[in-house]
Amino acid sequence: MNSVLYISKFVILYFVIAIIALISFTTKSALPIERIDWANLVPAMPPIIDPLNGLTQDQRFDIETISWARSLKGKDIELVQNQQGIKDAKIYEERFKRAGIDVDKILIRYKDWIKEVEARQKLINKNLDGKEIRMPGYLLPLEFSEDGETDFLLVPYVGACIHVPPPPANQIVFVRLSSKFRVTDLYTAVWITGIMKTKPSNKVLYFVDGSADISIGYYLNGTTVVSYKER
Repeated sequence: MNSVLYISKFVILYFVIAIIALISFTTKSALPIERIDWANLVPAMPPIIDPLNGLTQDQRFDIETISWARSLKGKDIELVQNQQGIKDAKIYEERFKRAGIDVDKILIRYKDWIKEVEARQKLINKNLDGKEIRMPGYLLPLEFSEDGETDFLLVPYVGACIHVPPPPANQIVFVRLSSKFRVTDLYTAVWITGIMKTKPSNKVLYFVDGSADISIGYYLNGTTVVSYKER
């Protein structure tokens, strides 16, 4: 009798655990796919004030020229192609001095601002980790094959990583598809759905005439890819 009672309790406990697991799985599966855009990949942070905001467009250019000239070292100072820029920088410094503008203070704040901008470009939004998301972008294959590829970079604009410098790491997603996808253009506009992982890494992008090491902030295990026009 006791053994029968024990078995009955065990069976009941087993079914309770199974039901809880099923409810948990069903709830998790029922979670809606979150539609995001590129702005969502950047963590929410207070804005940083550009120290050059109070200057005119010409003055901004002058400050950047002065900053460039002061950054030159060694043989770079003697290069013929740099001479005109160095002369211009001296003229701009005199102009700021006559206007009562402290170039040294501006440059200190400007350099600190650039450092902060560069640091923020490496930050990732950890709230996206493990979420099933849907987002638009341009698929850039890491390598080309006639029968398609599974590994791509998802980038926010045409030309990224090849024709122009790569975007910040938090604006590049490494995509691994569950099946091969064939692209006909170098940059293919798509909607992609999959599980997002906040997984910084580096990938090699191969060109016709070489390769480049690309810093990546996200990994997307993609399950569905459709043309951007299809939505």
